Amino acid sequence: MKLNIAISCENAPKKELIKNLTVFFASYDIPQAMQYLADDVIWTLVGDKPIMGREQFAAALMEMAHNKASELTIHSIVTHGKEAAINGEMVMSDGSVFGFADFYKFSSAKGSQVKSITSYVVQKIKTE
Repeated sequence: MKLNIAISCENAPKKELIKNLTVFFASYDIPQAMQYLADDVIWTLVGDKPIMGREQFAAALMEMAHNKASELTIHSIVTHGKEAAINGEMVMSDGSVFGFADFYKFSSAKGSQVKSITSYVVQKIKTE
């Protein structure tokens, strides 16, 4: 997968974690991603029902794994206290392009375990 990440995460452990999680999710590296999620994590894909817990989270990612990202661009990562946000876009193996924004809440201000993720995903329309 081609990565376009113009974000400096030096001395920003939560930014580095969010960047790594986004790469793990886009590449469907489920074992790597799961180690950073709380057992009772809640993933809300806006417009869909919430996904509750690590097992359902992993199962949902597996369902999506048929169309992997061939390119991931991260535009920005913002962190503050127990919260973080990231936005960017993904080009999928079938040629479709999605813009995304994910909002994270950590279990603590330390930011080692993700408690919840709210994801906004929009398919971009080709204007050719």
